[in-house]
Amino acid sequence: MELYPVIYSSILTRLGNRDDADDICQEIFLIFYDKFDAIENKRNWLYGTMKKVLYNHYRKKNKTVNIGDDFDDIGLTFTNGFRDTRIVINEAIANIACADEEKIILELVATYNFSYGHVGEILGLSRRQVEYKYGMLVKKILDYFGQKGIKDIAELL
Repeated sequence: MELYPVIYSSILTRLGNRDDADDICQEIFLIFYDKFDAIENKRNWLYGTMKKVLYNHYRKKNKTVNIGDDFDDIGLTFTNGFRDTRIVINEAIANIACADEEKIILELVATYNFSYGHVGEILGLSRRQVEYKYGMLVKKILDYFGQKGIKDIAELL
C-alpha cells in the first residue's frame, strides 16, 4: 500500500528513533489488516489510528504531548476526509523560500489558469521566464512534499 511510507516517515519524524517507528508502524498496520474489510475510508482510518497509537506511545513514555500541535502536518490533517489542495500548497509555500513574484505566478497560472504569456505581460517578463519560474516553484513544492513523505499530490486527496 502506498500509505506505508507516509505513515512510517511521519512516525519516524516525530520519534527520531527507527526501532520505535518500526514497532509503532507494525502495530498500526497489524490492526489495519485485521480490520481491513470493515474500514470504509482506509486512509483516514490509518491517520486516525496513527495519532492514537502515537499518543499512547507518548503516554507510556510519560511525555506530555499537545495532540493539536504535534499532529499538525500537511500529510495528516484532513477536513471532511481530505485537505483542500490549495491550502496544502499554501502551507508548503509558507515553508519554502520563494519570492513574491513566484507566488503571484503560481496563483495566476495554477489557480486562474492564465497562460505563461499572459502572466509575462502582466509582470513584464517573457513567457519563457514565467514558465521557468513556475517550474522551479513547482519543483520546490514537490521537493517539500517529498521531505514530508508525500510522493504524489494525489496522496493529499
